[in-house]
Amino acid sequence: MIDFSELKKYKKVVIQCHDNPDADTLACAYAMSEYFKGCGQAAEIIYGGFAPVNKSNLKLMMSALGINARHIPKNGETPDYSNENNTLLMIVDGQYGAGNVKKIPAANIAVIDHHIPETPATPFTHIKPYLGSCSTLVWLLLQKEGFDFEKHTSVSTALFYGLFTDTGGLAEITHPYDMDMRDSLKYDRILVKRLKNCNLTLADLIIAGKSLTTHHINTASKNAVFEAEQCDPNILGFISDLALQVDNIDSCAVFCEVSGGIKLSVRSCAKEIMANELAGRLCEGGGSGGGHADKAGGFISAEFAGKSGLGALEFLTKRYEEYFGQYDLVYCGEYKPDISLFSEYIKLPVPIGYIRTTDIFPAGTEMTVRTLEGDSHIESGGDAYIMVGIRQEIYPIGREKFEKSYEILTGAYVPQTELFSEMHYTPEVKNRRDGSSQSIEAFIRPCVSRGAAKILARQISKRTKVFTQWNKEGYMFGKPGDWLAMRTDDHNDFYIIDNAIFQKTYKKY
Repeated sequence: MIDFSELKKYKKVVIQCHDNPDADTLACAYAMSEYFKGCGQAAEIIYGGFAPVNKSNLKLMMSALGINARHIPKNGETPDYSNENNTLLMIVDGQYGAGNVKKIPAANIAVIDHHIPETPATPFTHIKPYLGSCSTLVWLLLQKEGFDFEKHTSVSTALFYGLFTDTGGLAEITHPYDMDMRDSLKYDRILVKRLKNCNLTLADLIIAGKSLTTHHINTASKNAVFEAEQCDPNILGFISDLALQVDNIDSCAVFCEVSGGIKLSVRSCAKEIMANELAGRLCEGGGSGGGHADKAGGFISAEFAGKSGLGALEFLTKRYEEYFGQYDLVYCGEYKPDISLFSEYIKLPVPIGYIRTTDIFPAGTEMTVRTLEGDSHIESGGDAYIMVGIRQEIYPIGREKFEKSYEILTGAYVPQTELFSEMHYTPEVKNRRDGSSQSIEAFIRPCVSRGAAKILARQISKRTKVFTQWNKEGYMFGKPGDWLAMRTDDHNDFYIIDNAIFQKTYKKY
């Protein structure tokens, strides 16, 4: 964990980007250098790799924002801070000793990163792999230190662009903290527009062209995998957007091998395949993936992929093909269930939480409820409530339905587990008019299910996608062990209940 009171004790901070820097690592280094300079410390940015930064967008970024970074040539003299007790070496968007970070001797080392841990932790290590960019992590850390982003527009611009490039132009954002930074930073929009428009070089165009000839296409399931040379994540997104325009491709994954693993961009235009769910499945067991229903991305560790004994293209193609045929599809209104396979269950009176939206913002306020499950847009009012489920899942509910289904309890709300600890995020409600936000934690009140609601349910043994009555364009996803449930009075109203939630909230009737 980073303790800034300890970091401020060093007279000099050397901030190291990973080799062959991208916008995210440069943004993080720049933000940290400005922070330390503001604390009266000397700060320098360095990076390794074969050559100095030469991508047009990065050169513009560095020039326009005044980012000064010194290149340490691969075969040149390596700095040595091992005897400098007043100097701190801080690696951003990388890890000390990792394959893509030039190893520099140092007595004091700190690490700020958003990738899966791959090297031993240092005394000052802060890694959050669930974030879309390291820029988001730096923003969170500096916020806690009271850094004034409104007075440092150049830092805000750098961090926003770092998030933009690391999440495929914001298309692969998955975590609410990434969304919070995106929404709150006041950045130079004209400069970001210029950076967007000079992001593709001739070399990148050649990489894109080559990748379209290195592929595997399954015309039956209309999916494709394309391999690219090592490149910026934006180029992977550019290739995947282009590939999806082919008439017999409904979903695709474009990847390149990078230091430590495989970076991929995923696209889908089929309602039966949400790109974020597909990305998570491709990366399952050895990395992380996520994003939006049509655009997503992910990373798979080299160690995990290497265990297959296959090359990267063969490995991803095999996982892609395994994905198809591994799930059932349930379309409400069309699916005819075998009732004999279902049993009757009754809902237990387990205390959960609720929030009256008028306790947070005045009636009539347009609000966004931001959670790990996504954003919900509602208007504050006497008829608008927010539920907090047994596993801290958040969802809106109307007052009439709430009063029919739940009984209000007295006393304080006591969560079943430590509140929001597993979520890595405390949900917020944002005022869409003025941009202000409130954590929901202080407004939660206790309630319990009213009466003995019954359902019919069966445990599933296969991945299942359910197109519900209330959302026929997207699906609820269930994994083996979860439950396919339906109302006792409507055998067309199907939905998925997570097994952990089911075990705590239902019992056999």
